[in-house]
Amino acid sequence: MEKERTLEREDGSKPSKSSGDIDPHMDYMLYFKGLTREEATGVLAGFGVAICDQRDSLLFQMKGPLHASAITVLDAELTALKRGLTEAVRLGIKHIFIICDNKPVFELVMGRSTPEKVSISLLMSDVQRIRQQLRSSVVVLMTTEDNQTKLAYKLATETLVSEISIRIPPAQNLFR
Repeated sequence: MEKERTLEREDGSKPSKSSGDIDPHMDYMLYFKGLTREEATGVLAGFGVAICDQRDSLLFQMKGPLHASAITVLDAELTALKRGLTEAVRLGIKHIFIICDNKPVFELVMGRSTPEKVSISLLMSDVQRIRQQLRSSVVVLMTTEDNQTKLAYKLATETLVSEISIRIPPAQNLFR
């Protein structure tokens, strides 16, 4: 279940596919982050996605929890990428730069390494299938943080924090 989904530019305007604000000839940037956190009750996982235009203005953002019994950071990262690519296609984006800050994910997406787990292999198949719906998708390994990378990380972190608060009972219930 997604917690937040917005399509909004930094100036407050809301682009939409029907209004022609998505230029099919323009390059867009996809920033994504999947995080996991070990808790006493199990592993919590969440993701954040940000799509920006060439001016790096925020066009779309989304965050949400990830539910799986044995989710790893790699699972979470690839799920975030899959969700981001799915939204890019849905928005009518044709050209996208996939900004990756995780070297193992970068190596998988570039085809330089092969998945060791079936779950990773299935996610990679989905990612490659979605990428085929785009005219171009270029994967870039980002070694420094910029504002939008920080935004994707922030969205994923907010999801983990909200998941933790859901699992912890309110203070008044602790003393009954």
